[in-house]
Amino acid sequence: MSGATAHHTTIAVTRRARALPLNALLWMLLCGIVVIVAHTLVAQRGAIVTEYWSGVVALAGFIALGWYGVRKRSLWFSLRMLRATARILSPRLQQRMVVLDRLETWRAVHITLGILVILPLWWHMSGGLMSPVEMLLAIAVALLLLSGIVGVAIQEYLPRAIETMAEREVRLEDVASRTDAAYVEAEEKVLGHPPAFVEAYVKNLKPILEAEKVTTRWQLFRATMMRRNVGAQTCAEFRKIGAQFTADAAAWNELVDLTARKINLEHNRFNLNFSTEWLRFHIAVALCTFGLLIFHVSAVLYFDGL
Repeated sequence: MSGATAHHTTIAVTRRARALPLNALLWMLLCGIVVIVAHTLVAQRGAIVTEYWSGVVALAGFIALGWYGVRKRSLWFSLRMLRATARILSPRLQQRMVVLDRLETWRAVHITLGILVILPLWWHMSGGLMSPVEMLLAIAVALLLLSGIVGVAIQEYLPRAIETMAEREVRLEDVASRTDAAYVEAEEKVLGHPPAFVEAYVKNLKPILEAEKVTTRWQLFRATMMRRNVGAQTCAEFRKIGAQFTADAAAWNELVDLTARKINLEHNRFNLNFSTEWLRFHIAVALCTFGLLIFHVSAVLYFDGL
């Protein structure tokens, strides 16, 4: 990854962090405390929040949460809203509207609402026994919340961890091309060396350079969490073999470096996939949740005769 790309990534992470007054995980914890305190205070005062109003508020919250996904994929609504506000607001207020419409701000609101919506949902589910549909909806909401928390943790930790890695490509295509280039370069470097040298390369290094996967996902996950250079660790034993090639020791070390690069690129690919796999699950659960919500609301309206 180039210096400009790394600098851009750092700026993006910093801007996203500034949209919240605290670290995102701490902010979610604070919002959770607010939910618990508010629910306790309402219970102590004997106030009753009806299932109808708690359901309406919870439904509105879920719709607002879903709108963040729409905003990430389309600027249609935002552009028309900003054009409308430009006609009635002063330039200074219009600039603030533009800032408020940034994805960083939308993400901050999404995180905040994602925790606060638990409060009306908690009231709504305290009415008694749940039907099978309501049980499925509760499970879907729990999975949605947990996947969101995991996703926020990944977004907070992974970019900083990746910046300490040996390989930091930002596209899977670049990872694949550099992996292929490492193999080709190694095959060229081994030419013209003694048979013992070539035999050691074929036995120890070439299988790694040719393999699709060398390390397990769990090993790569641990390497990410502990910010380890998995390539250097894996190839440490191979460097000792170079001692027997006195005249070709430098060439052997170059081959080991290429092998370590290949392993680190595999780690790079794992991190890129890891950073997005949670989102696929989160979106799938969100779609299921909205489907169950529509079914639940339709059933309530139908059987209550509204």
